[in-house]
Amino acid sequence: MLEQLKIAMISLHSCPLGKLGGRDTGGMNVYIRELARELGEKGHIVDIYTRTHKPEHEQIINLGNNNRLIHIEIGATEEIPKIAFYSYLEKFICGVENFRSSNINSRYDLIHSHYWLSGLTGKHLQLWWHVPHITMFHTLAAVKNNIGIGEDETELRIEGEREVVHSCDRIIAATAREMEELTYYYDAKQQNVTVLPCGVNPYIFKPIEREFAIKELGLSDQTTILSTM
Repeated sequence: MLEQLKIAMISLHSCPLGKLGGRDTGGMNVYIRELARELGEKGHIVDIYTRTHKPEHEQIINLGNNNRLIHIEIGATEEIPKIAFYSYLEKFICGVENFRSSNINSRYDLIHSHYWLSGLTGKHLQLWWHVPHITMFHTLAAVKNNIGIGEDETELRIEGEREVVHSCDRIIAATAREMEELTYYYDAKQQNVTVLPCGVNPYIFKPIEREFAIKELGLSDQTTILSTM
């Protein structure tokens, strides 16, 4: 049996319970929620830290499966551009530590951060707590700028991502291509990057016969290209 770990999972700008399809709620929220659930079912204890937001929830929400969601007050509950959260980093970092020292009074074994802002949070907490820090970026600014998706990402974000790359203990990449991008754009060391493809919940998704799928989706027998975004 694996040794039980107490994990601090960081998702500063986006709450895992946020309504999917919003400006800052999507695949990352599902990923965090599902990962925390799986880790909890394996016996680990996971605290997910995010910022207080509207609509407001209780500060502590028991999610079951050894999971808790903890909201930290930073003074901004409304929707704001993600880059604006950079100015609230210090409040969030101190809020997480104040909660830990006041309500837990014990140490975490591991920090797992998601997105660059949470990665910077993890960097500071790692120095305070003296525990390993694992991060996953989900998207990379330099890559988005290179392929021209949306507005150009700021140099602040790129430098923030580079700072996290060179300070964390392990980077989780969803694909081999992402690992290549981390090494090319951010000089990440390949030995510090682990490729772990995103999983599938078999209780929700399962393979079915092609003919049945075509009928259910109302498609014809013509060649069809299906893309998930």
